[in-house]
Amino acid sequence: MKIAIVQPYFMPYLGYFQLVHAVDKFVFFDDVNFIKKGWINRNYIYSLNGPHLFTVPLVKASQNKLINDICISDFELFMLSFKERLRHSYHKAPFYSQVMDWLEGWLFRNDFLLISLLSATSIQKVFEYLDLKKEFIFSSEIDYQKSKTDNTATDKIISICKLLGAKHYINPRNGKDIYKKADFESQNLKLSFINMKPITYTQFDREFMPYLSIIDVLMFNDKEHVKKLLTEYIFE
Repeated sequence: MKIAIVQPYFMPYLGYFQLVHAVDKFVFFDDVNFIKKGWINRNYIYSLNGPHLFTVPLVKASQNKLINDICISDFELFMLSFKERLRHSYHKAPFYSQVMDWLEGWLFRNDFLLISLLSATSIQKVFEYLDLKKEFIFSSEIDYQKSKTDNTATDKIISICKLLGAKHYINPRNGKDIYKKADFESQNLKLSFINMKPITYTQFDREFMPYLSIIDVLMFNDKEHVKKLLTEYIFE
């Protein structure tokens, strides 16, 4: 069984979804420290002036707090501005109406309090939108090896893998400096790193902007093509 364990990000880029698609079980690492200036509460969307960074406002976010303890600040106000920004950027995109109707059904009408829940839900809803079934788990609901202060990131990941019966752990390629294959092999676990292949698609008639939020992918591609893009990766 293949597994991945990553912090929940709000509407991340395509590579995150490729990782989810590549595994049998996906664990939201929600009870670890928040990463400031990371991707938990922000990402880029298209604009005529180049990639536009959107950020979900948080209440006293700190790297000394766990992700699942951090609240969103005035979610309703943010959603109003976010909805307008999406309209401004994508109202001429081929799948704008379809995507906005989908967002209206679960995002714009709700009042999320925690960034962990908002971010995780955004991942789950994309797979529902694509009619793809995935098993999602929150690390905060697992009794893994996390209490000791000397536990390393590798210790925690291996502990979760063993509890869930995984034999193959897959991580984004930027984890090569953190995780070593020998450490996993010693615990009878295979470690692989996923790397997104070069991907382009039409964004109006301008030069392609890569690595934008999944929202951009959905605005310009039909569901079947998005599913195909989810498989455009290699293992290292």
